Amino acid sequence: MRHRTPIAIALAAIVALAPLFVAPAFAASSPAHAAPAAATSGDPAPTGPKVVIVVGATEGTTASYRADADTIAAEALKYTSNVIKLYSPNAKWAQVKAAAQGASIFVYLGHGYGYPSPYRAVLSPDVQDGLGLNTPTGTTDNDKKYYGEQLIASDIRFARDAIVLLNHLCYSAGSSESGDPEPTVGVARERVDNFASGFIRAGARTVIAQSWTSGVIYAIRSIFTTDKSMLDVWEAAPNKQGHVQPFVPVRNPAFEARLDPDTATTGYHRSIVSATGHTTTSIRDGAAAAPTSATATPPEIWSVDGSTALTRNFDGLNDRLNLLARFSETVTWTAKVRNAGGDTVRTQTGSGHQAAVSWNATLDGDPAPDGDYTVTLTGTDGAGGSVDTTVPVTVTHPATPSTGVLTFEPTTPLQTTVGTIRYSLVFAGPIAGLTKSDFTRTGNAPKCVLGTPALAGAMTGAEYTLTFTGCTSGTVGLYLNAGQIRDAAFAVGPAGPAIAATVIVDSSPPKVATARPTLRPALALASPSTTEKLPTKLTWVGTDLGGGIASYDVQRSLDGGTFKTIISGRTAAYIYTAMVPGHSYRYRVRARDGSGNVGPWSPSYTWYPGLTQQSKSGLSWTGAWISAGDAQNSGGSAKRTVAAGASVSYTFSGRAIAWVTTLRPDAGAVQVWLDGVLKATVDTRADATIYRQAVYSKTYSSYGTHTIKLVSVGTADRPLVTVDAFEVVR
Repeated sequence: MRHRTPIAIALAAIVALAPLFVAPAFAASSPAHAAPAAATSGDPAPTGPKVVIVVGATEGTTASYRADADTIAAEALKYTSNVIKLYSPNAKWAQVKAAAQGASIFVYLGHGYGYPSPYRAVLSPDVQDGLGLNTPTGTTDNDKKYYGEQLIASDIRFARDAIVLLNHLCYSAGSSESGDPEPTVGVARERVDNFASGFIRAGARTVIAQSWTSGVIYAIRSIFTTDKSMLDVWEAAPNKQGHVQPFVPVRNPAFEARLDPDTATTGYHRSIVSATGHTTTSIRDGAAAAPTSATATPPEIWSVDGSTALTRNFDGLNDRLNLLARFSETVTWTAKVRNAGGDTVRTQTGSGHQAAVSWNATLDGDPAPDGDYTVTLTGTDGAGGSVDTTVPVTVTHPATPSTGVLTFEPTTPLQTTVGTIRYSLVFAGPIAGLTKSDFTRTGNAPKCVLGTPALAGAMTGAEYTLTFTGCTSGTVGLYLNAGQIRDAAFAVGPAGPAIAATVIVDSSPPKVATARPTLRPALALASPSTTEKLPTKLTWVGTDLGGGIASYDVQRSLDGGTFKTIISGRTAAYIYTAMVPGHSYRYRVRARDGSGNVGPWSPSYTWYPGLTQQSKSGLSWTGAWISAGDAQNSGGSAKRTVAAGASVSYTFSGRAIAWVTTLRPDAGAVQVWLDGVLKATVDTRADATIYRQAVYSKTYSSYGTHTIKLVSVGTADRPLVTVDAFEVVR
């Protein structure tokens, strides 16, 4: 880990003063000016696994990181010609993102900005645990912008069985910035887990972080010259420190994680998060596996990671099923857990290029019996191509140690409006040594303060209550780190993390924007009356900063009267209603979220529905039209034409418009123009005659003046077009 330069120290001081706007400036790795050389038509195509080496902008240390990156590239070029270098000041997100697609080995030297950090109280996935690159218009090694795990996960797809190697980054292997206090073991583990997460969701099956460039070179040499698991490669590296500490990564439980600090409790400069079966050979072979697409070959399942031997004894290790599968393309997936008799005991669905499958090994709340189970995973792409695989699973219930966590759950509702959150923690037997520093808080709700664990309940020494106070809107997660307590026999536990359910704190009421009226197409006016009610769909948009909107209430005011509730507890963001010409209407909506917050009523406007008959003066007709009296038409008459190109224009002021016509077996197509733009071509043919049918509707976001124009197409053998009326909401 390098010491900070004066520039970095100054920038870090600025960050401390303005943590929400500036990210920390630690001397991580930054690469040189080298960009990938442009290929000419005579150049041979690169061969071998793709290696991408990126050096971000790190101010005064950038030159040394470029030199380190060149030694890494020289090693990779011994085995593959497919090596791309992107060095500051040319390491910009657009170029790095494009180069990283399909990479088997992705190496990054640069600033590390992870979480937990002293700069932000909650994880900010848009900027943390990712890459510190040049700004889009940057030209120097000082022009820096952070691209966090969220962008990496959404925008990058590595090759099958890819690996990510992080070099010199603070936080990535658990360390603090140079000069800052050493983290606790729990914080170091959380940093490693967080920093790996975005790269794993981009397709990596191993993420190694370390301060030594020699370790990166050793990893690349091993990938190309050995057949070993990446965990074994990491364990045997020449820069090993001899203090390996395995742990279960909370965010990536299908993987194994290990720290190797300089001492038992200090110097966190080396870590790995890896799939158990990820090998050097699979990295090399994965380069030949091209992604599939919905228009070509069916999808493939590239990997399924996670332990399948469930030992539900509450020790924090393999108490539940956690599998992470990766597909060769984006799919809609279904996972079914079945018992030995073939009965489905759990179904899980999702979409994406990865599937996270989980099961708590219970059936209807009771422990699942010991025995054999299977997980069948099916993925279907957009073209209907599918793939499936079946994974065997075993469930056993070994003896529960005294340090096993029987329950750890919030006693506060999972959605709440209050900032005080309480948890019940029950061990299998009396324990000692429990302090609040043994817990790791996750989530994005700021200002939460965890109090000292308090003894509670009848089981002396085994039951505790924990309380957060001061939490504001956001999510709150909490887990007990592994190996923090001991029982009466001095056995240490739990063996793995004990994780409580996430609580959503929501003190902000939901909001609803002004509702909008849509005159419903494909519906006929009930009668020819000029005051017949107009079928209307009322829609609105609700927003909530917390756990989401649970229901809506809708009120209506008729002809300026008081608002009266017409529906309550509505879960959909629309209702069907009707408005009668000659009256005025106002509608308002309020929302109720899952935490019980009730929002204000939405703004409302006065709407005036009306029926404009075809006989109204002011409509502009061109071509040959004839008037036809028919008691079935709205207002008792309509206009018809059989002439191609005949048209009618109607300029109106309002918020919504619908065209009413007669559908007939001999009726033809009509072009619908709005404000000079062709919006649709409507065929008015039907097997039987239908009068007063609305066939086209348009709603505007605000009141305004518009022109609708209907043009007869002159359909062969059935050119008839009828204009009956226009529904309008003013």
